[in-house]
Amino acid sequence: MAELINKLMSFGLTRTDALVYINLLQHGQASGYKIGKDLSLARSSVYSSIDTLYQQGYIFMIEGATKEYEAKSPELILSQIKKKTLEDIAVLKKELSELTVEKAAPFIYNLTGYDNLLLKAKELINGSVDELYINTDFNLELFSEELGNAVERGVRVLCFSFNKLDAPVEGIEIYCRNEVPEQEYPSRRFMLVSDIQEALIFSNLDRAKGIYTNEKLFTRIISEHIHSDVYLSELMHDKEFRPAHKPTAHENEPF
Repeated sequence: MAELINKLMSFGLTRTDALVYINLLQHGQASGYKIGKDLSLARSSVYSSIDTLYQQGYIFMIEGATKEYEAKSPELILSQIKKKTLEDIAVLKKELSELTVEKAAPFIYNLTGYDNLLLKAKELINGSVDELYINTDFNLELFSEELGNAVERGVRVLCFSFNKLDAPVEGIEIYCRNEVPEQEYPSRRFMLVSDIQEALIFSNLDRAKGIYTNEKLFTRIISEHIHSDVYLSELMHDKEFRPAHKPTAHENEPF
């Protein structure tokens, strides 16, 4: 229960607000007096929370000889919260970007640590506005929430892998060289470009390490690389296409 209360508080409710809402969910329609009695809280604090919850649309008020209240369903509440949060993010992104006087200086950072690299990937996905390019053999379920939100914002997501990857949400464009499902193993390759502005490349072979950059030359090269993989994957599905292999060290070296 404590964790549930903390989660509700993270969305702007006070502890009393959360307790009142949970009480109404558990016991159904009730008066402020009964809620205060159930929770052993001062009537003034209970009525203050009832007013807040009503104003924010968390509960209904039923008129009668005595005013009673009923909790809205969690599904409806969470849908409202999600909608408002996405709207607030869009407004903040627009208004804060307008305050930016100059672009950040070019940088190239070396990153290490599997969790750190996944967090950075999720950060770039969350910050995308127009397009995301991905080349990976990682399980996309790792980023299902972030990719789903990106698609919902109208971001175009193109993802390439040599073997077949499953899309965790609808709206992602998946391209692959063959229809063999990707195997579960310590994933080796992850490349991501956000809006042709920032890029992240990392591997998880011996240890997780990678590069994060906004350097224009790098972001362009990586974008072209992923585009070429996408175009080539489409060509390879053509029955008349015959790929040419050259005996180079690159072809024999696993990434």
